[in-house]
Amino acid sequence: MQNEAIEDKYDVICIGSGMGSLTVSSLLSQYAGKKVLVIEKHFQAGGYTHAFARKANKFHWDVGIHYVGDMHETGFSRLLMDKITSKKVVWQKMPEPFEKFVYPNGTFDLYGNEEKFKSDLISRFPEETDSIQRYFKDLHKAAALFGKSIMMKSSTPDLRAFKGQLENSNIETLKDYLDCYFKNADIKAVLASQWGDYGLPPSKCLFATHAALVVHYFNGGYYPVGGGGKIFESVEPVIKANGGTVLNTTEVTEIIIEQGKAIGVKTRFLRGEKPERNYYAPIIVSCAGAYPTYMKLVPDSVPIVFRKNLQDFYKREKMATSICVYMGLSESPATLGFKGENYWIFSSNDHEANFSERNEWLKNFGEIRNLYMSFPSLKDADAKHHTADMITFTDYSLFEKWKDSPWKKRGEEYEAFKKKIADTVVETIEKRFPGFKKIVEYIEVSTPLTNEHFTSHPDGAIYGLACVPERYDKSKSPWFEVTTPIEGLYLTGADAGGSPGIAGAMMGGLATTLKILGSRDLLKKILKE
Repeated sequence: MQNEAIEDKYDVICIGSGMGSLTVSSLLSQYAGKKVLVIEKHFQAGGYTHAFARKANKFHWDVGIHYVGDMHETGFSRLLMDKITSKKVVWQKMPEPFEKFVYPNGTFDLYGNEEKFKSDLISRFPEETDSIQRYFKDLHKAAALFGKSIMMKSSTPDLRAFKGQLENSNIETLKDYLDCYFKNADIKAVLASQWGDYGLPPSKCLFATHAALVVHYFNGGYYPVGGGGKIFESVEPVIKANGGTVLNTTEVTEIIIEQGKAIGVKTRFLRGEKPERNYYAPIIVSCAGAYPTYMKLVPDSVPIVFRKNLQDFYKREKMATSICVYMGLSESPATLGFKGENYWIFSSNDHEANFSERNEWLKNFGEIRNLYMSFPSLKDADAKHHTADMITFTDYSLFEKWKDSPWKKRGEEYEAFKKKIADTVVETIEKRFPGFKKIVEYIEVSTPLTNEHFTSHPDGAIYGLACVPERYDKSKSPWFEVTTPIEGLYLTGADAGGSPGIAGAMMGGLATTLKILGSRDLLKKILKE
């Protein structure tokens, strides 16, 4: 919608249209009668839930949703998602095993069944049986704190609460836990294989964050039929039904703050002459992330006591970013034996090295240390043409020299670099799965600059600020709270939810909604209906 045609005043303004904002705007529209304005910088709303197409609309990919857990009929994530989308998104269960962890000395198949996961580990590593049993109990204890705290306090628990759940209170990171209870290097690698879902190696990630992720997938992986874009398509009518609207191609440049209270936002339309316009509401919800909100959107003239500490945290704990390679295929990858499962392919069982050397292949285009591979078309019953996508982690610094050039006009050197990336990824897959190269019909590479261009996340971050232990020490990192030092301004999304990904952002949206409503009645409705 063109911004000239919409009103100036709303009950709530949401900055960004990611899963956190979609959750807040849908729930507040439905259960509090709020008139919500959602403002999105991208020309296509939905944040990391949106999808895109290429080659005359033939091939379709999601930019952020590759699979989601806890989407079985009785899962809380499913109950909440159904409430947000009015049950208009159909979730298709992935085939089993839904993940394969591929190492030089073997592959571990992960099934969406906790007991099978446990028994498969014991069968492979019988000498670690007692530690495996302990591990699953500790996963549940640590993961439960996230849900309980958000639903009871609209906040994530403090680091001390996580550590208090474990017998050894000195354990903070996943590496701490694995080194304490396991001896075999191969089982340590297998248990940490999903680290790409939060973007940190075992030595950096809080054990509880890892636990929440693993438990999230105990019932397998799910994919939205028709792609992730169906989420926004289902939420937009809910927003509009209550007088709200979604405004895209519009950048929020500043949160307007008067006498310590957020009262509106300054915006700039990103086409034509880029006209500026203000919108007003007594409640402002930022889904832009903690760092952009406090460092860019809140004016420097407004004192934020932790602003310097936040900047130091950001510099010290760099956020995860990635290269994505999207492929259109001339025939079904099922002809090569794929069924729709995800692959995590590692060059060794040392995840610290896999992470620290993640950029080496970009210097000589050799072996890729970690590569995620999935086939969206095999997960989606509505897909008419076949696709694949590959993801590997990198550093923003390798692409920084092109940051000031416009999207799709970054020059021949940049395009040549992307072609080498694409060719190397294809050759990597071809070595493991002969015949793959010949079915690649279309290929496109997305870099951290693409992420930054469309999301405004610094360094092209894909998961928000890092899930290191310090993040959950509220005395040191107060910027992860839903509430802010500014009256009327709230955070939402992954930084508010305590864990990355679509589900983490959705839980952040729930926490924000509950804090704004000041009531737990909504939870009863979600669980009852």
